[in-house]
Amino acid sequence: MTPSRTEFVAVIRSPPDTVDDANDFLKLVWQDRTDVTPEDRMALETVLSELVTNVIQNNPHRQVQCEVSLSIRPDRVLLETSDTGDQLDEMPPSDAMPPDLAEHGRGLALIQLMVDSLRYRHDGTRNVWQIQRSRRPGAT
Repeated sequence: MTPSRTEFVAVIRSPPDTVDDANDFLKLVWQDRTDVTPEDRMALETVLSELVTNVIQNNPHRQVQCEVSLSIRPDRVLLETSDTGDQLDEMPPSDAMPPDLAEHGRGLALIQLMVDSLRYRHDGTRNVWQIQRSRRPGAT
């Protein structure tokens, strides 16, 4: 029996790519990694969708590139994105949820609810997001 892959990589360039390309990437990962629970899949799909959407929406007048790296380990999943979008001014506090009627600002708060660790840094010309999520019971 061939062991399942543990490392996956994708590059999303917008335009022309969209958040759908990030979702398609994960669909391919799930075909290979059927052992990832539906709960973990949903969380990772949400996290990646929010990150890619933020990059695209916050850079509407120029092309951006987002590199995605996903590592699936027996006990946790590591997701890293590295993008050429504008630098984030500051990371919102972990308990900061925007007001009910706010049209923006829920993405990072939602991500923080779904993962064990969310780190951001600006590295030269790139924004780097590192996410860690423990795998839920039922995954092997």
